[in-house]
Amino acid sequence: MPHRKANFEFRLMRIISIWLLLSVSSMHAQKVTLNALPGGKSVYSHYRVVGENQAGIYLMNYRDADMRRNFSLIRVNHSLEYLQEKPIELGKRSRLIKLFTYDSGICLLYLEKIRQQTWLQYRLLAPSMDKEFAGTLGILPGLESAEAVTAEYSMNREWCAVWSEQFSEQGLQQLGITLFHLPSHRKIQQACLVPFSAKQTDVAEAALGNEGQHACVVTYDDELGRRTPVRYFAAFGDTMRFRPLFPVNPSSYHIGGEELVRDELSGRFVFSGFWDENKEERTGGTLVLTLPDTLREGSSELIQRTSFSAGLVGELIGAAAQEKGRIPENLFIRKIVPRTDGGNLLIAEKFYITQHLETFYINGIPQTSSRNVYHYDDVLLISLNADAEMEWFRVIRKRQSGFAGAGFYNGIATYICDSSANLLYNDNATQNNRVMHLSIDQKGAILQKVLFNSDEVFTGFIPQEGRQIGYNRFVVPLNMDKQMMLLKVTKE
Repeated sequence: MPHRKANFEFRLMRIISIWLLLSVSSMHAQKVTLNALPGGKSVYSHYRVVGENQAGIYLMNYRDADMRRNFSLIRVNHSLEYLQEKPIELGKRSRLIKLFTYDSGICLLYLEKIRQQTWLQYRLLAPSMDKEFAGTLGILPGLESAEAVTAEYSMNREWCAVWSEQFSEQGLQQLGITLFHLPSHRKIQQACLVPFSAKQTDVAEAALGNEGQHACVVTYDDELGRRTPVRYFAAFGDTMRFRPLFPVNPSSYHIGGEELVRDELSGRFVFSGFWDENKEERTGGTLVLTLPDTLREGSSELIQRTSFSAGLVGELIGAAAQEKGRIPENLFIRKIVPRTDGGNLLIAEKFYITQHLETFYINGIPQTSSRNVYHYDDVLLISLNADAEMEWFRVIRKRQSGFAGAGFYNGIATYICDSSANLLYNDNATQNNRVMHLSIDQKGAILQKVLFNSDEVFTGFIPQEGRQIGYNRFVVPLNMDKQMMLLKVTKE
């Protein structure tokens, strides 16, 4: 066993030496910090970056994504050195819905079933995790499922909110929101009636402002069984009231891959996605809708739609497919970056699922089983001006696929700095041993760098579990030769 440990440390030092040579020669304005997580101390197999405050950086160590079972919190210092780990138990009838850091500690939001009612509970942990304050935010009436709950927090981490799809005592559909102001422990519950008759609704996107302003986009379909577009409806409010506004689309076109964000500089919510007249998964162009704080009930804002140019379509799907009349499909916006000039940068990725069929024999009788294969392919960046007109676009070629377990290493991670948008992803997907970093400036110029490259050991980071913890810092778990590590990239 000591020999195996020494052998691993030798290989690790060799990899780090190669990486250091790369960093010295090509990362002029970028600092990369790497440190191993302590082996044998953590109970569960998955790690997720939670956030940062003055006491350090926090990670969740958990068993599965369902979040019904126990987990633990790990604290490291800002140099990624291990400090402590604290087990968290929520109870058998509880489910975690949001976990984030704020200036004074860590906030946990979770649902708890008590006597056939769903209670919204919270816990506030001190930065050192040695003290805890717990409380309730109230009952979520008529809640049918935990899947009908969406939670977000504000950019300044002073507010958190929970949207829920529920029914009134008269059986009418409602949208409910619970606001919680962390510094004062102020709690606000609001609700508004859904202004349509729907058999199925879903809070597709939600966002929260620094003063408690909130917006959500609801999808609904009141004609199930007919091939009509899913309808979108926007609801908007502040700390005083919650009110529905207007339909986002009048059912004449399909919307897909949507995202909603809050821009604190301009005081607006930005909703964007892709649209097509025929199918939801097809993407014929972009749409942008802005919801300023000055909107009043009954108002409507112009939805700005832009069609993809022939040049964009040809570069994204290829000239041969374009000549056959095909258009791009399965694009999802991963991030909207609002700009100070009123424009927006859209970062999108192609994602779709196929099935892999396998045939095996039991006592000579053929049996067939299927497994989902998750595909994360090309990345599309689109710069739109204040009128939602396309200024430039860039296509980044990428092919990634795998079953559920391997899917952890697929997809992109993004973080935003003052002068650039940054992407990280695992390249050479068959081996997952090369980590790429792309920096895109405001004019669309791309600077590409290799953070890690080794043919000898498995090296891959987990994009969905990383987090931007500051305006220029991104932290993500990294698997290097079966050793879990933390990687921090800092733009200087």
